[in-house]
Amino acid sequence: MLIFAPLFRSGQPPLALLVLQLLAVALLLLVLWRPRAGLVSPGEALALALLLVLPLLYLFPVPEALSTWLPGRAPYAEARSLLGDGSGGGLAPVSLVPRETEAALLFLLIPIGVFLGTRALTPRHAMALVAVLLSMAAFQALLGLLQFGSGKGSPELLGISLAEVRVALGTYTNQNHLAGLLNMALPMALGLMIFFIGRRGRDDRVGWRVGVAFVASLRGHKALMYGAIALLLLLGVIFTRSRAGIALAMLGVLVATVAFARRIGGSNVYGATGTVVALALGVGIAIGLVPVLDRFSVEGAIADARWPIFSATLAGIGTFLPLGSGPGNYPEVFPAFQPGELGRWFINRAHNDYLEWLFEGGLLAGALIVLFAVLYLRQWARVWPGEAWSRSRFVQVGAGIGLLLLALHSLVDYNLHIAANVVYFAFLAGLFFADPAQEPAPVRRRRRTPDLAPSDDETLSAGPGRPAPDQIPNPFLD
Repeated sequence: MLIFAPLFRSGQPPLALLVLQLLAVALLLLVLWRPRAGLVSPGEALALALLLVLPLLYLFPVPEALSTWLPGRAPYAEARSLLGDGSGGGLAPVSLVPRETEAALLFLLIPIGVFLGTRALTPRHAMALVAVLLSMAAFQALLGLLQFGSGKGSPELLGISLAEVRVALGTYTNQNHLAGLLNMALPMALGLMIFFIGRRGRDDRVGWRVGVAFVASLRGHKALMYGAIALLLLLGVIFTRSRAGIALAMLGVLVATVAFARRIGGSNVYGATGTVVALALGVGIAIGLVPVLDRFSVEGAIADARWPIFSATLAGIGTFLPLGSGPGNYPEVFPAFQPGELGRWFINRAHNDYLEWLFEGGLLAGALIVLFAVLYLRQWARVWPGEAWSRSRFVQVGAGIGLLLLALHSLVDYNLHIAANVVYFAFLAGLFFADPAQEPAPVRRRRRTPDLAPSDDETLSAGPGRPAPDQIPNPFLD
């Protein structure tokens, strides 16, 4: 799912969405086939159950008189009576457009399946999938850079054409959604780079020779690789020309710097000096992106129309309180509130996920948002303690920062209604909400050189030319 989700227009075509839903069902079956105690905490189980039950409540049939009495339903009941569709005494669901609520229920299978599947993984397998996520994000960033440099006569790249606007899109249809993916992956890449760049062996000596040896080592190669991925992701965000994306990338660099600067290498092997240098570099990078924000970002027509959309959405929220219009109903119901200056456009999203959820789910959706926010803040209290962090802890903290960045981006866009970003968001949530006490076991590789330790028979007696049992053998004399 991590590989497939973004490839076909970020999972928005019906066939791609159907494949993701079927994969989510298969993933849920694999997880629930052998249920494991303690897979999720009671609070997480409650949140997932309420998330799945919410659309079902709106599909539950109630007396038609009751559904008509609910706020905002009277005009729709009158329209049905004029069309001859109302029975006058039968049952009707609370949702104004039940088929859209059914589609929203099926869409929820994707994040729930990915979250539970991630929680069921061992720490080692989760780290392997982190590599898959970073590889896909780097691929999308590289593809976006190629698209930005292509001319009007260039061939299409995976079906994406840039005949009108020169921006980095990857395989997405909107540069803001690509920026959302890259910002989710950026803190984890920075965390892994800082973890490996400070790792030392048993020799704690310093100097340029030790630095050269570190660069030539496996740990040095990993640090350079993750640093290159972080740089590529940052460039990809810049060339999306998304104002919110670039601003959140700056915030991500700052937050990641503050989070990781005191634990370079896991236990701050460079001391206070390393912390100060890391903070200076992070703040310098963020400040250096300020002129980039002014020069590269663009504002489209929909950016100027966001405030009228927000205002009309708030009017709809007030009309349908306390229950809302029903999950998934926004594109069908919003035209009744659409202002005249936006009449030439079809507004399918509120460009603010939270307002759209309140429009559709009312106070019930608001309570769910608050519950998820409380669980997120509570998990930080479990993840943050500890002076020495392992590699998985760096990834866990980076995933938490990535969740924060996409949650903030959802204030001005609809990333959490895009299937590909929902898959990655749920995967990061599975990493972040994992038990911090679970650490991957060390890899035990088979020795490729013969064991030079003496056998029991050899230590019993020392013959001619053989050292005594308590003497260290000299390999040059053997």
